[in-house]
Amino acid sequence: MKEFFQLLSLILKERKKVLLSFLFTLFVAFFTYVFVNLVQPIIDNMFRVGESNPSETTNIMNFVFDVFHIGREQLVTFIPLVLVIVVFGKGLFTFLSSFFMRKAGLNIVTDMRNDLFQHLVYQSSQYYDKVSTGELMSRLTSDVDKIQEAVSSNMGDFIREAFILLALITYIFITDWRLAFASLVITPLAVIPLVAFSRQLKKKGRLNQMRMADIYSLLHEAITGNKIIKAFTTEKFEIKRFVRSTSKYLKMSIKLAWIGSLSSPFMEFLGGVVGAFILVVGTTRITQGYISAGDFGSFIMALFMMYTPIKRLSRANTIIQQGRASYERIQEIFKEKAQLDDHFQGSLLPNVKGRVKFENVSFSYNQYYPVLENVNFEVKPSETAALVGLSGGGKTTIINLISRFYEPTSGKITIDGMDIREANLSSLRSQIGLVTQELILFNDTVRNNIAYGGEGVSFEQIKKAAKRAKAHGFIQKLPQGYETCIGEKGSLLSSGQRQRLSIARALVKDPPIFILDEATSALDSESEKMIQMALEDIMKERTAFVIAHRLSTIRNADKILVVEGGQIAEMGSHHQLYRRNGIYRKLYDLQFPEKKEEVS
Repeated sequence: MKEFFQLLSLILKERKKVLLSFLFTLFVAFFTYVFVNLVQPIIDNMFRVGESNPSETTNIMNFVFDVFHIGREQLVTFIPLVLVIVVFGKGLFTFLSSFFMRKAGLNIVTDMRNDLFQHLVYQSSQYYDKVSTGELMSRLTSDVDKIQEAVSSNMGDFIREAFILLALITYIFITDWRLAFASLVITPLAVIPLVAFSRQLKKKGRLNQMRMADIYSLLHEAITGNKIIKAFTTEKFEIKRFVRSTSKYLKMSIKLAWIGSLSSPFMEFLGGVVGAFILVVGTTRITQGYISAGDFGSFIMALFMMYTPIKRLSRANTIIQQGRASYERIQEIFKEKAQLDDHFQGSLLPNVKGRVKFENVSFSYNQYYPVLENVNFEVKPSETAALVGLSGGGKTTIINLISRFYEPTSGKITIDGMDIREANLSSLRSQIGLVTQELILFNDTVRNNIAYGGEGVSFEQIKKAAKRAKAHGFIQKLPQGYETCIGEKGSLLSSGQRQRLSIARALVKDPPIFILDEATSALDSESEKMIQMALEDIMKERTAFVIAHRLSTIRNADKILVVEGGQIAEMGSHHQLYRRNGIYRKLYDLQFPEKKEEVS
């Protein structure tokens, strides 16, 4: 029941709407109670089936008749009027109760979805390394939808039907407590299968959401990797994978449907058994003169009306159990704390000069596979440092540590003498312009992509950054210029154009530290030359880190760091490293065998 009360506590966040819904629910229960009270005077008085005196029974309508001095001959007009008022009142307050509860639920779930997205946005890179995109999409959409279904309507239905059921039970005990006790003696037998249903629904509901997460993962991979699928002609293979996944989801959904569908008819069957039992006992009570025919008629009406809320409670319970399972999955994400400790009250980094220093820095994604070991180097303000080496050596990891996408396992990294772990993350990253090898652009206009996240960035700043990145020329030729939408991930642009937009986006920040991770890898020779000229101009003014496989692009770097096996194997300028006849020279000669330099 823990998750049920947690779902209930979610609803209590919207106290005013919930209290209004609760109040209207009480009116619904009251009008239901009055409705069943009408049956006895209709049978005994209007139809003159019995001769009982209304004042001698506990029926609430008899009290009303006394207050308004309604005689037996006036009941023909009075009772139909009361019936219309009762039915209208019950319908009105059912609407109000349902509306306010749904509104509260929708507000709560919207806040949850926003909080969940915010929590994910602030998660560290290590979290995304171990969780699939499809899994997260499933929890943000399917799981939250299940919770919405549970708290937005079914929780309200659960509470409302519970009060209606309570009102009906109260009535039958007031009418004839012995008959009520006899009728309900068999009902507790329903508790055992109902508990079993609830457990199975929760268990199967959780498994079903996991199956849906698998479907989202496959869907995401198929959409983002559609070119690879086509290139390898694996359409049939992917379709088979998807069909297998949807088949598993279907089987689990059928099991859920079986359990959910069985619970309602079971309750109806129980109602039939109790009804048959009551007919036998009730006839005896009438014969013995304990109750009138009208009392028994209203008793039977109340008893059978009880099975509507019981049925709805059962159905609502099915949805709530699935909501509980989804709530557990959502809480798993909220329990994941960001592995990077952001010091919101930490020191800011204004007017950074750009002195970056690594002091005995080691890093590993897990304790068994170290990526960096005792890395030491210093890059002075306005210097350009190039990182070269074979793939997997640790170059990109060094870049990621500077931006604090990951935390060093040991050692420290300082900027202008300050340990970056003591700095506010936002303050740190605002000082760094990053152009990654994996181009990330958004399905928006050129203008908004360049100004991404920068509130108050003027068009002149955007245009200036585009010119410096050698992007202004091709932007002007686009159909709507800077207002042209570039498609998902910039799919309507060439690789070179996307790369230049990424550089322009980094330049808008005018950062003192500039990081280029294979920034020219996707460019043809002409575009590379153009970008190289732009970068040389850009990097004169700031500290720059460049990862490049094309060693010709970093010949003029102030400092070249050769990274091998997670360590700085060599360090120096191009000429110094080439004369050393070490790893760097081998790499250079492999790329340019026809341009071997003389060692002087």
